[in-house]
Amino acid sequence: MKLFLIACVCMLLAAPMMALAEERSDWTGEWDSRWRGGGARLYLEQAGDQVTGTYPLYNGRIVATVKGRQLEGRWIEGARGGDFLFVQSEDGRSFTGRFETGEWWTGNRAASLEEADRLLDQSTPQSTMRSFLNIMNSMETGSVDMLGLAARALWIGEEIGGQTNIVNQTELFYRVLDRLTFRIWSLPEVRDPAQTSAEAELSQSGTGVKVTVSFEKHGNDWFIVPEDTAELERHLEALEAARPRAKPSEQGPVSPRDVFRDFILGYRSNVPQVRAAAMKALDLSGISAVSKSSEVYVLAGYLQRVLDRVGYIIWQEIPDDPNYPDAFVHFEHASGRVEVSRTDIEGGAIWRFSPDTVSKIRDLYSAVQDMPVDSFIGGIAEREPYFKIRNVIEDRAPGLLRPYGILEAWQWLGLVSSILLAWVAGRVLSMIRFRKAQKDENAGWLSLFVRDKALPLLLAGVALILVQRVFGLPDIIGSFTTTAGWVLTIIAGTLILFQLINVIADKYRSASNLSGQARTLISLFAGLLRIAVTISAILLLADIMDLPYQGVIAGLGIGGLAVALAAQSTLQNFIAGITLYADRPISVGDFCSFGDKLGTVEYIGFRSTRIRTLDRTMIIIPNSDFSNMTLENYAHRDRIRLKTVLQLRYETTPDQLRYVIAELRKLLIAHPKVAPEPTRVRFIGFGEYSLNIEVYGYVLTSDYSEYLAILEDINLHIMTLIEQAGAQFAFPSSVEYQASDQKSDPSLVKSAESAVAKWRSDGKLPFPDFDWRDKSEMSGKLEYPPEGSILSEELKTPSGQVPERDITKS
Repeated sequence: MKLFLIACVCMLLAAPMMALAEERSDWTGEWDSRWRGGGARLYLEQAGDQVTGTYPLYNGRIVATVKGRQLEGRWIEGARGGDFLFVQSEDGRSFTGRFETGEWWTGNRAASLEEADRLLDQSTPQSTMRSFLNIMNSMETGSVDMLGLAARALWIGEEIGGQTNIVNQTELFYRVLDRLTFRIWSLPEVRDPAQTSAEAELSQSGTGVKVTVSFEKHGNDWFIVPEDTAELERHLEALEAARPRAKPSEQGPVSPRDVFRDFILGYRSNVPQVRAAAMKALDLSGISAVSKSSEVYVLAGYLQRVLDRVGYIIWQEIPDDPNYPDAFVHFEHASGRVEVSRTDIEGGAIWRFSPDTVSKIRDLYSAVQDMPVDSFIGGIAEREPYFKIRNVIEDRAPGLLRPYGILEAWQWLGLVSSILLAWVAGRVLSMIRFRKAQKDENAGWLSLFVRDKALPLLLAGVALILVQRVFGLPDIIGSFTTTAGWVLTIIAGTLILFQLINVIADKYRSASNLSGQARTLISLFAGLLRIAVTISAILLLADIMDLPYQGVIAGLGIGGLAVALAAQSTLQNFIAGITLYADRPISVGDFCSFGDKLGTVEYIGFRSTRIRTLDRTMIIIPNSDFSNMTLENYAHRDRIRLKTVLQLRYETTPDQLRYVIAELRKLLIAHPKVAPEPTRVRFIGFGEYSLNIEVYGYVLTSDYSEYLAILEDINLHIMTLIEQAGAQFAFPSSVEYQASDQKSDPSLVKSAESAVAKWRSDGKLPFPDFDWRDKSEMSGKLEYPPEGSILSEELKTPSGQVPERDITKS
């Protein structure tokens, strides 16, 4: 509800503002407009809802009315005219419109031409050509802000003046000039006031094709007199036939002129992709690979500042011939020179600023930095942090610009302080996280940044990587700092990834519902991830150190062979670890015997298996040895065998023996924790001092502790049965019988013999075994746990009875 009320209030407050903005669409100013086949600069003035304006290029004017963001009116060029409709964008920076014929007419706000108008110098043919090319070259990005101004340097016949094709004529003439190469100083200077015309023969670089350009003086100004459209198109065809324009290459500029044009326009561009492409104009073969990505922008900044101080570059003074025979030197100084050179590549060649120019550009800038920038060159918006910082220091603390060795004072200070601050910040954050980890029980993730001092290493590495571009370090130092930074970053990242793998693996291994096989798989997978991280780190370090991958991989192959020969046991353990998982004879948590040892499996790794013995010691067995052992896995059994031999004295009568055997069979059948089959109680022979009865069966449990409890109960029942039968257990001894020896209780002996006699007379003597019907009646009748046991109270039903066992389900 509160959100709804806030939204309503915002809408109520915004509505008047939107209405006010709608009513106040402002058309006053200069607009750079375009239509099919032409364009012109509009000068509009708004008074209330009425707008008037002119476009001098065609001697035209505009009369219109404002309606919201729309502008409706008429355009007038002498006797010609028509209706139009403009709609201004919401930000007021552009408009979209159309003529009454349906043709489009668009435009955007333009900077004032008053300053540029002062740069149009027509005092001589040289200055006129220079002004024309300066204006037209500034439109290389596609803007037509100064097209009308450039057209004023041309003398075009009255029959063309005021027509749409003035723009086409101007652009066509510029295209012809752009295929030629000439120096401005080679044109006629003409200081004689009486001379009113002049000519210059201009040529195409590398072909000898020539074009004559005429100049005429009207009043006090010199004008360029272009030929008619048909003749200009013939010149273009001849120039194209003599040397077709080279196709652009993705690897770099294809001519000396393209080097300067691509670099200067790209460096000034606001589009990151265009700006990055401009860096291809620099030959960085002399720069270490590790610092190229950060050093290139600093070097480009120095180069741009040198070019700005050398003077405004006119493209047409630089050869556009891809096969130019020599390196082209644009500027030369004792501290260095601006030179472009050719590099042959597969399928052609590219041109770039030479490695010598790139390596000495800092010294060259130091030599020319006091030279003022050419007046026609506009300011450059600083994008590189290095130049921003340096400009501030130059204004506020110029003393820090004093060089000390290969760096300036502020660079030394910035380098050392950045590394120290990064390290201290890492240590502080590690201490904070460590304290939090001590207080937080679920702080496993925090340990990623605490252990192995990974965080200080990471921050120090990042600082070393960034300092080169921020502080403009030269390659001799920047390559070292960047390499060291990446090495520290990769090491820290590897440590963090190792800890991350450990934390995740431990988290899932500790899950209570996870099977032993799954825990083994997690351990193996974690080991594989560690190996992958290690190999990736090695390859990244090789790339940082400019080592070829092929050599590294070949080295790993040869090294791997050497390691395989030297570490056969390790490889055997690794393969055996995989075999243990694939075959799954054991799992984590299984109790087993191996050799002469007993213990619980706690860990199965790539190299070894860890077992916790009954004495709580840890045995670590190499997987290759462990896989070759005879293993007995107790965790997989579904029941535990019961086997014992009872030894009775020789004084036991046969019927007593029959009684004991029968009762023992009843005991096993009746016991709910003894499997019905197989069970047997047999008189198996005569010992040296005893009659031997074997009791054999299976206890229905896989837990050894529970098995001992059940065995204890059975043994106690056996003792009771032996006592009831009047029999006694035998023990190793030498017996001397005397008349005074205690004999068996005659009544008990008689009772046992009577019971056997009754079985015999009733035809129910249970030898060799009980009838199956008798077995069914006896099954599960024995009370277990015994009466009075703490467990018996838990198993009783609500009625107080112990539930019976279904022999068929057992």
